[in-house]
Amino acid sequence: MKQQGNKVAKSSFSAAQVKGMRQRYELLQQDLIGLPCILQGTVVETAPKSSTARATYTWTRKVRAKTVTVSLSPEQAIAFRSAIEANRRVEEALKELREWSQDVLLNSLPRARKRSTSQTKKQAPKSS
Repeated sequence: MKQQGNKVAKSSFSAAQVKGMRQRYELLQQDLIGLPCILQGTVVETAPKSSTARATYTWTRKVRAKTVTVSLSPEQAIAFRSAIEANRRVEEALKELREWSQDVLLNSLPRARKRSTSQTKKQAPKSS
C-alpha cells in the first residue's frame, strides 16, 4: 500500500502482475529503439499493361487531409514497404504502452472522490 498525505492508495494489481507489466513495457521500449525508418501510407503495385512493360509502384499517404501520391522505383518500393511495416509496429507498441500506462495510473494512485449531488452546481433556469 502507498500512503499519500492522509489518503491511502491500494493498488489493484498483484506484485506478479506489476512485474509482468513492467517487463512487457521494457520489451516494447526495446522494440521501438531498434526500428529503422518509419513511414505512414501504402505502397501499391500496378500490373504492367503489356508483356514488355514493367510494374509500377506508388506510395500514397495523407498530408493535411489531402491524398498525396509519389511514383517509386522497385528498390524504393521494397524500402518503403519495410518502413510502413515498421510504422505499424510502432503504432501497435504505442497503443499497448498507452493502455498499460492508463491501467497503472488509474489503479495505483488515489482516485478523486465523487461529488455528491448537493455539491454540484445547480443549473440556472433558462431565460427566454
